Amino acid sequence: MVSKLAKLLLATALAFPALAYAQPLKVAVSVVPEKYFVEQVGGSHVDVSVIVPPGAEPDSYAPKAAQMKDLAKTQIYFPMGVPFEKAWQSRIASVNPNMDVVPVYGRICRRQWPEGVGDDDGGSVKTKGYPCRPSRGDPHIWMSPVLVRIMAGTIRDTLIAKDPAHAADYRQNYRKFALHIDKIDSEILKALNNPHANEFLVYHPAFGYFARAYGLHQLPIQVNGTDPTPAQLARVINIAKQKQIKVVFVEPQFSKRAAKTIASEIGGQVVAVDPLAADWGKNLVSVAHAFSKALK
Repeated sequence: MVSKLAKLLLATALAFPALAYAQPLKVAVSVVPEKYFVEQVGGSHVDVSVIVPPGAEPDSYAPKAAQMKDLAKTQIYFPMGVPFEKAWQSRIASVNPNMDVVPVYGRICRRQWPEGVGDDDGGSVKTKGYPCRPSRGDPHIWMSPVLVRIMAGTIRDTLIAKDPAHAADYRQNYRKFALHIDKIDSEILKALNNPHANEFLVYHPAFGYFARAYGLHQLPIQVNGTDPTPAQLARVINIAKQKQIKVVFVEPQFSKRAAKTIASEIGGQVVAVDPLAADWGKNLVSVAHAFSKALK
């Protein structure tokens, strides 16, 4: 007869894997939309913090002391590839050598940044269509549903490796999220059905992946993180007049001064679009409608 003690030990041994992470995994991400992705896949098994808060600029953000302290207790960090990470990666790693650092862009070949005012490199959102630029490519991969699905797969696999007891939940959540991504993609295609034109003017080149996914072409004003010179500004105004562009899109994280100058010269208007909004799907559909209206 098995003793009560033996039964207790056996039950404890069987239960131990499930108890490995009774508390949610502490996960850090770089930007707000990324938090949404991790929560969609991780569900109640993750506690996600964002390094770059709403309204801040990922190019130049400096993490606060309290955030560094929180990172010391974080189990997984998913870098997005935004510029601030390069300056802070060694310091972030030093506060927590045991933290798993998994770039969500690891399976994606990123497009190159536009090299001149009003220029864009073209390309395709298909991962095989880009030359891989792991350290200096355009980081705005969350603007393409196709690439978000790839990122979600990386998140799923990382969570399963860290917390195998909840692997079934992570897989199921991923499948549900993938269906939601497909729905968002369909809504964007519907919103952008048969536009009159396909080129739009934007201050910061955050919409390259979105544009290539849906047959559009972004014309950026800012290049390499700097405001345009007077000569560059004049070139943008000339391009906009030639192409009869009447809307200048600008992100809320940036100054509207240059955008207003251009809009005034072309007899157009400034429209705000936010690539860093918290509700990723709703925001992308909203962006699609804004572009569609401007391209009629």
